[in-house]
Amino acid sequence: YGAGAIAGTVNIITRDPLTTSASVSSTTSWINARTPDATINARGTWVSDDLNTGLTLFGLTRTRVPFDVNGDGYSEVPKLWNASGGGRFVYQASEQDRFSAEGHWIREFRRGGDHFDLVPHEADIAEQLDHAIGGGAVSYEHAFSGDRQRIAGYASMQSTIRYSYYGGTGGDPAAAERAKLYYGTTNDIIGVGGVQFTSQEWQPFGIQSVLSTGLEIAGNHVVDEMPGYGRSIDQQTLSTGLYAQLQLSPASPLSIALGARFDALDISGTYQFDPSSFEQQDRTFYVVNPRISIIGKLAPGLQLRTSYASGFRGPQAFDEDLHVSTLQGSARLIRIDPSLRPERSHSISMSLDGNSASPTSAVGFTLDGFATLLQAPFVTSLTPDTVPGSSASIALKTNGDAAWVAGINAEARIAFSKQMEATAAITVQDARYVTAQVLAQGADGSYVSSPYITRTPNVYGSITSSFFPTDEFTIDVSAIVTGPMHVINERTITMHRTPWFCDAALQLGYDLHLNDLVELTIAAGVVNVFNAYQSDLESGPLRDASYIYGPLRPRTITLSMSLAWQ
Repeated sequence: YGAGAIAGTVNIITRDPLTTSASVSSTTSWINARTPDATINARGTWVSDDLNTGLTLFGLTRTRVPFDVNGDGYSEVPKLWNASGGGRFVYQASEQDRFSAEGHWIREFRRGGDHFDLVPHEADIAEQLDHAIGGGAVSYEHAFSGDRQRIAGYASMQSTIRYSYYGGTGGDPAAAERAKLYYGTTNDIIGVGGVQFTSQEWQPFGIQSVLSTGLEIAGNHVVDEMPGYGRSIDQQTLSTGLYAQLQLSPASPLSIALGARFDALDISGTYQFDPSSFEQQDRTFYVVNPRISIIGKLAPGLQLRTSYASGFRGPQAFDEDLHVSTLQGSARLIRIDPSLRPERSHSISMSLDGNSASPTSAVGFTLDGFATLLQAPFVTSLTPDTVPGSSASIALKTNGDAAWVAGINAEARIAFSKQMEATAAITVQDARYVTAQVLAQGADGSYVSSPYITRTPNVYGSITSSFFPTDEFTIDVSAIVTGPMHVINERTITMHRTPWFCDAALQLGYDLHLNDLVELTIAAGVVNVFNAYQSDLESGPLRDASYIYGPLRPRTITLSMSLAWQ
């Protein structure tokens, strides 16, 4: 948590290799039973005989043909080519010392629009991105005082180079020469380093505790150039965070965690969003984010947790501000308000979690209540302005009035031996601004204002289940249900309320044990079984390309095969 953590955090816990093994799999999907989307995935692990050294290698390729759902000649599902790979090395030098290193790379090409056989500037509409991403990380951890104290250091870095094109002729041959100018480049590099100390030695008032404290420094430099639109961003950010957390009685029926993080965020940069504007920014923000969590074990298998945490995002240009969509045949650019203030959040939650298990079955449930208050939330709204010298429209990123998201989430889990397992969840929530915000304005004076946070349903849920008729045969059934939400069509300057969607999937799998070490798995399935898909798609070269909602793909047939050995 800290800078950038507005709505919570996601922890990604990497898996250390435990055995020497390898696997390769291939999946081919046919969107609407005719457009191919093929993926090949490979993974291998090696572990030394003394189990102190491990290596994981992985790689993936994916190729997808563009798909036009409504037959107007313009894609709804873009063309895609991806190749990625990497590895992770782990070395346990002793019982007290551990070292790890990882590296990864991604090369991805995406293009949407029409006339895929032509270069982008000769198409009516083209949205094209070509990314080259490389990064790596190292960490070292040392334990002492009988493993009651630990110190860890880590550093990571990632570089992204992006070549982009947003525009086209809009179907007008007279605009062909101007369309050549709409190429862009982005160079983005980010680095993070820190040190963390954990101790179980300190026992205030004789209470068992775990103290965690650390220092983290993160820097980012992004240069984004779109000369044809007059956009140039050169931004540097440096964030220094100091944090501490004390967890009292972690093994007792009542455990309390108290923490706080102090961040100093420095933002400096030059911003030119069109040929007539130039801004320079040099601002520093100091923020304290406290948090508290209380866990009570009410009975065996029954736990109550309540927490409060605050979050913060600085008023800089984020990655989503650099990505562009097309509107009425021209680019839609995001301009940052020079007076943009930080966005703050205050979140509270309470959850009741219960689990019960026997030798033949297991059941569980989770009931959550949550509420997040946003202060000065970032709001991006379409303006009637255009970029001088082109017809590109401008959306302005400003601070809105306060907003909140509050609701209840319920989840149930059940498993019966080797016969079946299932999880079902539903969330009911309310997400809105305190006062209505103007979200889009047209050149004719029309506008859309709403108190609702767009693209946020009030009800959504999911179910995943697996059935095992035999040891070799598996049936997987899943579904995602999305309730109505508010979406803006920026071409017509109108607000729409979407229908309900049920995106269900079915897959059948069969395992063949070729010998004691090799296993072959064959699976076939259908994604979006009921073909739930948006019915009011935009069409033609002057469409609003961002007016897309609901399931990502129409009904899709999949066939996969994987081979694993160890």
